[in-house]
Amino acid sequence: MSAVSDTGGGRLDHLRTGRASAAIRGTLWSLISSFAPAALGFLVFLATSRVLSPSEFGVVAFAASIATVGMAVAPAGFREALIQRSSIGPVHLDTVFWICMTAAFFIYAALCLASPFISGLSGEEPLRLLIPFIAARVIFDMAAAVPNALLVRTMNFKMLALRTTIASAVAAVVCLGLLWMGMGVWALAASQVAASVTTCAGAMIAARYRPGLSFSTRALGELKAFGLFSTGNHFITTINLDQLLVGALLGPAWLGIYGFARRIFQILTDLISGALNLVSYALLSSMQREPAKLREAYLLGTFASSMVAFPVFSGLALIAGDLIPLAFGEHWSPAVPVVQAFCVLGILTSVGILQSALIRSQGQADIWFYYVLGKQAVTVLYIFLFAGWGIVPLSVALVMLNCFVWLPTIHMVVRLLDISVLGYLRSFALPALATGLMWVVGWQVQQLLADAGPWVRLGATTSAAALSYGAVMLVLGWDRLEKLLSFVRRRGR
Repeated sequence: MSAVSDTGGGRLDHLRTGRASAAIRGTLWSLISSFAPAALGFLVFLATSRVLSPSEFGVVAFAASIATVGMAVAPAGFREALIQRSSIGPVHLDTVFWICMTAAFFIYAALCLASPFISGLSGEEPLRLLIPFIAARVIFDMAAAVPNALLVRTMNFKMLALRTTIASAVAAVVCLGLLWMGMGVWALAASQVAASVTTCAGAMIAARYRPGLSFSTRALGELKAFGLFSTGNHFITTINLDQLLVGALLGPAWLGIYGFARRIFQILTDLISGALNLVSYALLSSMQREPAKLREAYLLGTFASSMVAFPVFSGLALIAGDLIPLAFGEHWSPAVPVVQAFCVLGILTSVGILQSALIRSQGQADIWFYYVLGKQAVTVLYIFLFAGWGIVPLSVALVMLNCFVWLPTIHMVVRLLDISVLGYLRSFALPALATGLMWVVGWQVQQLLADAGPWVRLGATTSAAALSYGAVMLVLGWDRLEKLLSFVRRRGR
């Protein structure tokens, strides 16, 4: 028997009361768990970017992408099935745990066997050892699947925050220490493995989960349909096909540029939307039979996410030309237009994360799977078509593709919420307007200070943009802000 069985089944149930309070507390704790890793990750990223060349950065990114294939094919979707299902017991937990661990060891063995062939084909000798080293993450990530599901299902975001923060601190210490010792690419690789090991240990302790020896085909059958489609979603969104293809078609140096921009995008996305991601999925899953509450919670979440994400990503695109060379070094200047392209993706992602949470939380993992499968297939096609044009045209093409394929998700959302398209778009219309005005003001300041030093121009542009955005939101959006604050104050739901 697993340890959770001793506490009774109630500990495994969705919350039915106090959900607004739990969601707000969860968001605050998740903000901590997003901010600390993002801040520490940025520190590591800043240090490694100044020491490593784009080519070295690209080799590690390519090895990590190969290892990510193993993590993508693992049955991680059953973790989401544990979160989404209305009622589960200890036997469900143990069944999922042993499925995940069995798959993890087979996957790791396959990656170790494949690493010499990949190294030989690519002509990059470091991959022979880097791939097996980084691929060890799959074992620890799969071991943490069930305890992580327990923490999210019961909305225990405080423990998730502590676990993530400690893991990020350990990874940062490992990376910076090895970097100081002159270990180069191995410092970056070791930080990834250290984060997985610490996260696994923290999840086990926080969830108080010890796997039992039980395995039930009946429990597996009850989770199978949702779990398989969620695993498919996990595969498509995790596999990083774009990085694999960029590395194979353009080489490590250009993959380094692409991976650099992608890493900045990922840090900001985790910081801004990471908090809402876990909280929204757990909260919306508990509201499957409460359409009015579901609609209100989702629209407020969309407004809150876009209110932060829109100005941050747009502002970064505005100041990237000054910021990137100053912060990371002149050798990363070619990455500026790629970073700006990823900023557009960041705006779409801030909305898309909540769309994904809504659709999957309502038991429609199959629909989301077919959507992301089609999106990934077209992405692969675009990479083959535009890779020969260079990294910048390729990045612009991928942005245009994502803008186009985002449109069908609007139909999915309005159908689930039973609202009009206009009613849905209104939830992030004001942040979009304020961001547009902010961008115009910031651009005008840049033109006026074109001959000034980069630090002066950067400071003035950032200040003017922030003040203009804040003024528009306060003047035109005060009622929406009050509504959001009133939601925070609610209790007993």
